[in-house]
Amino acid sequence: MIYEDKKIRMQEQALEYKRGFKWHILPYDEITHAYLRIEEVRGRLCCCVANFDMHFLVVKTEAGEMIKMEASSREAVKRMLKELEERNPSIEIGYKKQES
Repeated sequence: MIYEDKKIRMQEQALEYKRGFKWHILPYDEITHAYLRIEEVRGRLCCCVANFDMHFLVVKTEAGEMIKMEASSREAVKRMLKELEERNPSIEIGYKKQES
């Protein structure tokens, strides 16, 4: 295993991710696009409202499927993106606005 974070494992030939109770395998050569996504979550505490950031690795496959996987931190996702680029240089890295 190359790297593991929360529900994501990077193996030699494929990315493994957990959805529900099942692990799924996604070969690196089937990934066409990958990027970091940060979502703000508002949480109510006893005395105030706090904002938290959640970090996700988002990948798009050759079949057009978008898969969003939760990670522990921004640095973890950046490390995974770097590893994805090394494993398959044809993967487009970074967010791009979709055309309407």
